[in-house]
Amino acid sequence: MQPADTRMRDRGWWRRAGRAVRLAIRAIATLAGVALLGALVYEHVGAWRDARVLRQVGRSVDIGGRSLNLLCTGDGSPTVVFVSGRTAPGFVWTPTQRGVSAFTRSCWYDRADLGWSDAGPDPGWGDAAAGDLHRLVQIARLGPPLVLVGHSFGGHIIRLYHHAYPGEVSGMVFVDAALEDAGTIRGMPHRDRPPIPRAVIGGLSVVLGRLGMMRFLASDPGPPPKHWTAQEWDVLARLRRQRNVLLADAKVGPGRATDDLVRATGGLEDMPLIVLTQGRPASPSSAGPGVLPGWVELQRRFAERSRRGRQVLVSDSGHAIPEEAPEAVIGAVREIVTGVRAGQS
Repeated sequence: MQPADTRMRDRGWWRRAGRAVRLAIRAIATLAGVALLGALVYEHVGAWRDARVLRQVGRSVDIGGRSLNLLCTGDGSPTVVFVSGRTAPGFVWTPTQRGVSAFTRSCWYDRADLGWSDAGPDPGWGDAAAGDLHRLVQIARLGPPLVLVGHSFGGHIIRLYHHAYPGEVSGMVFVDAALEDAGTIRGMPHRDRPPIPRAVIGGLSVVLGRLGMMRFLASDPGPPPKHWTAQEWDVLARLRRQRNVLLADAKVGPGRATDDLVRATGGLEDMPLIVLTQGRPASPSSAGPGVLPGWVELQRRFAERSRRGRQVLVSDSGHAIPEEAPEAVIGAVREIVTGVRAGQS
């Protein structure tokens, strides 16, 4: 049995240790609270500053209880509709639209949860986006005939649109578009997500968005590329760091969900189409890692699904062709529009 003085020393040590632990927990909680408050203020101030600059470009079109933002310029038929990538606002097509509007009517829009559009359904897979686009086309009286231009995930959307409403589409341009078999290419980033419940992903996206995660992680956009003004480039950067972008990405979910939908489509055999593929080679001076040869080949085979399709390699651009090489998109659209008009006459 321990002596009384030893037991007293032990109890005193445990009391001191307990106080130290409680003080440490309080300090950590205080720091976490300060950090949380700082993040909330950071996002609030940033959103307030953006709101002073981000005046709506376009107009709101009610598609049935919620609105999508739409901007059309130019005149003529067919109408060209630009469909952006996974979380890109429609504003990314600004220089491209400027060029295409010189010879026909052209429109870009913000998908649900992006830009100046309202929130949309969950999940927001490609079929939901195609349905939204169809309602927008009908209500805003955009066509037909339509020429659809899809970048990245937007390529899935325009394929699903054509599959559901084939009589409305007269031509297509795929801008380094997503392909359902991209996962077979060695070195291609794996796009699937871990099996986390959608409610958890959505809730986490809302919380992180309100804590300014998109704003904090946003990289410096650098100087504007050619064809972009400094003001336009600034607006695009501000749109991309809005907190709703995280939620939009969560609603799209795993890449395989829309891949499976697209895999069941077809009907491109006689469709006039051009497939633009990133072609920037890998080199120390490149802005990106360089294009994978397997990706170029996969895109080539996709272009060959149509007897009237062809691939164009955009040698001076990475994946972000609408930003880096809008002139390539303008040239492809002009070719398709000219062919559609010739067929109509």
